[in-house]
Amino acid sequence: MRILSGNTKITGLFGYPVRHTVSPAFQNAGFEALDLNYVYLPFEVKPEDLESAIEGIKALGLVGVNCTIPHKEAVIQYLDELSEEAEAIGAVNTIHNVNGRLKGYNTDGTGFIQSLNEIDPSGVKGKKVFIMGTGGGGRALAVQFAIEGAAEVALCDKDEPRAEMLTDHIHSKLNFRSARFVPFYRPEIAGSLKKADVFVDATPLGLQEDDPVSINDEWLSPSTLVADLIYKPPETPLLKAAKKRGCRTMNGIGMLLYQGTRAFKIWTDFDAPVDVMRLALREAVYGRKKD
Repeated sequence: MRILSGNTKITGLFGYPVRHTVSPAFQNAGFEALDLNYVYLPFEVKPEDLESAIEGIKALGLVGVNCTIPHKEAVIQYLDELSEEAEAIGAVNTIHNVNGRLKGYNTDGTGFIQSLNEIDPSGVKGKKVFIMGTGGGGRALAVQFAIEGAAEVALCDKDEPRAEMLTDHIHSKLNFRSARFVPFYRPEIAGSLKKADVFVDATPLGLQEDDPVSINDEWLSPSTLVADLIYKPPETPLLKAAKKRGCRTMNGIGMLLYQGTRAFKIWTDFDAPVDVMRLALREAVYGRKKD
């Protein structure tokens, strides 16, 4: 067991709330596996305290932090520099303190792609993607799919103006003209879904047992890979229905793992011990006996 000292380097998570987070379990398992004198701690930061908290990274000498809801966009104004993908996405989930200069990254999109590639090693280049939900997670994925060379990224949201704004953002920021807004209207959704190679549900539907499914599963082609960003429960109603349709499926735990392993690399400059961190994460989320 590691003993914390005055030489321990501190990383952590800024969010509100954060008491439910499982990130400390797998990040600290990674530090321990490599015998690194680091620790990862959750910090509950209210929106009105965000600026002070970011200044605290410098004042206290933290190596860096992850940012989660509701800070991913608001934090940008307090940083000194952004990575290319964070600037393109317009959101930050990882901050690195380098000699008092704070650089923001977004590892959500690359984390999802790495997880997706485990299911389909052919990647997303040249494929048609449909994303339901254009909040923080959907936004990061839409931009990353465009960067990765998808043939088309179709965007749909019950909040239609938000989906339209993201479509326009991708057109202008990335010059990716194949981003397409899909109205929240059954025939439009059905028509787009039937042509999709990859469908991503980035909505919160599925967190509760009685939640409805975001789409009609009959609109799915058996050849479509279906992903749900929710990781608990491990199989949402959408994934169960998609599996019955013959679709390959994946939940969001891989994205959570790989966004974290990239942050680990950014902070420590060491390759993350992925297998150790995966086991610790799955035990934290599902318990030791769960698959």
